Amino acid sequence: MTPINCSLHNSFVEISIATLLILEFALGLLGNALALWSFISHLKVWKPYAVYLFNLVTADLLLSACLPFQITFYLMHKKWQLGQTACFILTFLLSLSRISGIAFLTAVALDRYLRVVHPHFKINCFSTLMAKIISALVWLLAGGLVLPSLVACKIGKNATERHSVYPIEDSTWQEVVFGLQFLLPFSLILFCNIRILKILHLRLRDQDKQPKLQRSMVLVTIVVVLFAICFLPNFLARILATILQRSESCHTLQVMVHTCDVTNSLTYLNSVLNPVVYCFSNPVFRYSYRKAFNTIRGRKKESQPQGFDLKDSCYSE
Repeated sequence: MTPINCSLHNSFVEISIATLLILEFALGLLGNALALWSFISHLKVWKPYAVYLFNLVTADLLLSACLPFQITFYLMHKKWQLGQTACFILTFLLSLSRISGIAFLTAVALDRYLRVVHPHFKINCFSTLMAKIISALVWLLAGGLVLPSLVACKIGKNATERHSVYPIEDSTWQEVVFGLQFLLPFSLILFCNIRILKILHLRLRDQDKQPKLQRSMVLVTIVVVLFAICFLPNFLARILATILQRSESCHTLQVMVHTCDVTNSLTYLNSVLNPVVYCFSNPVFRYSYRKAFNTIRGRKKESQPQGFDLKDSCYSE
């Protein structure tokens, strides 16, 4: 419970977070819109790997669509003027897009792990239809997990006050879900990528294939490091906040809230950085980004690569 006369607002922190969110919105929308265009324009053969990536792009675009409202929320000093229903919808969509994005990034890592490390498993014979069914189930499961987060909205006297991103008292389920959405995917992604690297190192001893191995190493490093940068600070902050949330010290509560706010804004950075993963994973994405950049600079068109195929992926065998 917040002590009397203890303000948890800080204009500098809130403006800084809003500025970061503006950058995340602009860059995330641009990068993921280009990725979506790559799928629509250049994808010739749909395979499970591509289905999971497409859903990852969709989750990132959904997150980008929510960020303008979150930006307004911080610019208004964490006051919500659009009513409780809109608060429910925004809180739900933000949580849904983040959990779904993590889930599909994990699905990509698992798919590559099975195809590279265990190529003879029957699960590798999954059709595109099965991948779409799995994707639909992921969205439904994510939606079910984030429904309890709607308790983050409450009615105030003059406006709807949205609890920020720090733990709410008696919100054990919310904290369990948050912990699992970091620990489980991060452990799986780390394990899968390390195993993939070991197998590729053994299989790609030919000097002609060394560039492919180097791209794989870069991609694995990027995926793990970006995931840690985006989610580890908030995970640690939430643990600390859970421990300190009943503190009667105003300064302690202020530090807790501001730390959670800042680190939570970093989790949205994942949607901005995912296009970097796409760029390293397949030449089609590199072509799309270069084409857009060259168009802005007024340069001539470059030759278009072949359609999206798993053989182009640096995660393939």
